[in-house]
Amino acid sequence: MLWLLPVGVLAISSASVLIRLTPADPIAITFWRLAFATAAVLTLGLVRGLELPRGRALTYSALSGVFLAAHFLSWIPSLFLTTVAASTTLVNVHPLFMLPLSRRLGERVGRGTAVGAAVAVAGSVLITLSPGGLLGNLLALAGALSFAGYLAVGRLVRAAVGTLGYTAVSYGVAALISLAVGLALGVNLTNYSGYTFAMFLLIASVPMMAGHTVFNYLLGRYRAVTIAVATLGEPVGAALLAAAVLGEVPAGGPAVFGVPVQAVGVAVTLVGLALVIREELKISG
Repeated sequence: MLWLLPVGVLAISSASVLIRLTPADPIAITFWRLAFATAAVLTLGLVRGLELPRGRALTYSALSGVFLAAHFLSWIPSLFLTTVAASTTLVNVHPLFMLPLSRRLGERVGRGTAVGAAVAVAGSVLITLSPGGLLGNLLALAGALSFAGYLAVGRLVRAAVGTLGYTAVSYGVAALISLAVGLALGVNLTNYSGYTFAMFLLIASVPMMAGHTVFNYLLGRYRAVTIAVATLGEPVGAALLAAAVLGEVPAGGPAVFGVPVQAVGVAVTLVGLALVIREELKISG
C-alpha cells in the first residue's frame, strides 16, 4: 500500500495554492475544510458501516482532533503572512519532532530513517531562499509541532480503530474547535459567494480526503515517522504549483555549481524520502 503515499503527497501539495485562491478568512477556511471532510467521512460510513471508537480510543481520537485543529488554525493563517514555499517548508519540519515520538510509540527508528529524515528536512529548508514574515514563519512552526502530535496520537488509535471511525471523531472535533474559535473571534463564517464555498469543498475533497484521510489509513499499516517524512514532498509540489499558478517564485539567492538552490533542495528532499521509504520496505517486507 506504499503506492498510496505519493497520492497523498500530491493531494496535500495542492492545499496551499487552493487556500491562497480562496477569498475567505483563514479560520473560515479551516472550519469548512474540516466540516465538509467530516460530512464526507460520515457519508462513507453510512455506506460502508461506521464503527466509532470507544473508551480510551475515543479519547485519543478526540485528542487527535485537538492537534489537527491546532495545526490548521496555525498553518492556514501562515499562508497569508509568508510565501507558500516558506510556509510549507517550515510546517514540514515535523519529522524532527516525530522521531522521538516514534521511539516513545515503540516504533523501530533505524539509522536509515534518522538520516533520511534529516536529509529531507535539510532539503526542504533549501527550497526556501527568503522565508518571509516572522509571524507567518512562527505560525508554520507551530503547525509543524501540532502535526507531529496529530500523527503520533493517530498512530496509537489506528492500531485498533478503523480509518472511518477514527477520522469521523478527529475531523469532527477539529471542526467544532475551529467553529468555536471563529465564533469567539467574530469571524465571518457564512457570508461568502458560491465560488468560495466551491473552493471550501475542493479543499476538503482533495488535500483533506485524498491527502489526510489516505495518510490516516496508512497509519494503520506503517510507522508514523514514515508518514511524517513522506509529507516532506509537500514543499516540493507546493512550491512548483505556487510558481505556476500564483507566479510566486523566491527572488534572487545563491546557486550551487550553477544550479539554483531551490532545485538542489528538491533533489535533496527526494533523496531523504527515498532513504526512509527504503527502510520502511525492509521493515514491512
